[in-house]
Amino acid sequence: MKNTYKLIRITAAVSKFITADYTAKFVKAVLIKANKYMEEVFESEKYPSPKPILITPLIKENPVYPKVIIRNFGMSEKPKTPPKPIEIYGEYDFFIGMKSDIVEPEVMKAVTSLMGGVKVTYGNFEVTVKLKGFEEIERKVEKARSYVVKFVTPAVFRDPFEKIADLKTEKIRRFIPFPPFIFSVNIYELFRATYKRDVIRLAYSLIESHNNLNTVTKVWYYYDKEWLPGVIGYAKFFLRKRLSKVTVDKIIEILNHANVMGVGTGRAAGFGFVEIKSKT
Repeated sequence: MKNTYKLIRITAAVSKFITADYTAKFVKAVLIKANKYMEEVFESEKYPSPKPILITPLIKENPVYPKVIIRNFGMSEKPKTPPKPIEIYGEYDFFIGMKSDIVEPEVMKAVTSLMGGVKVTYGNFEVTVKLKGFEEIERKVEKARSYVVKFVTPAVFRDPFEKIADLKTEKIRRFIPFPPFIFSVNIYELFRATYKRDVIRLAYSLIESHNNLNTVTKVWYYYDKEWLPGVIGYAKFFLRKRLSKVTVDKIIEILNHANVMGVGTGRAAGFGFVEIKSKT
């Protein structure tokens, strides 16, 4: 990707507040408070679609947000009651993935502001956030027998076949962890001119493990006073043998892009953050 994309991890001390909403909304509010121009990055239509930024919820070992994980597929109905509020206090991590030639200067201005601490009004709370750590994360996969994709935050996939069929319909979300669904946004960002061919190429080249039926599951997350479904867990895919070098190189580039910029829709709202590892 020629260093065009970067992933950073921020560690911040957060004063006490209580929320029942998806905590990536808080991360977004903090970045905008730290650098007002970040509001344009997140909201302005002048920025290309998909947005050139990914954020995550607050993380303390695991992402922190109201959730109901479905482990028994016979009991998958939407939760009927609002979640219990979550108390936030102490040190948390969050990640920012970015197309560096577009948004890195503004992200770094926000990080600089966080060094001195910022105060943000969030709900009924005045919250102080101060930078405690900053690290650029290097993630890279190479050609391997297989790859494991861990869905760290809820993922919701974009349907590539609407675009292929040239349908002028609403943008439908998909939930089955099928490679063209998972990586359709990454293909579009990297290989827009050959999008249709590369969606089909990816569908042919990555073969799902049968264990994915056991390792991928559904999560209900609470966002704007509504329970919504997403995909978490992990999935393993095998690289088909005897592929051309062009095909393999493209697949590796797609996987490395996803490792930084996430997958699916809503990445600028805190969804689709993944960790992809090679397996021999």
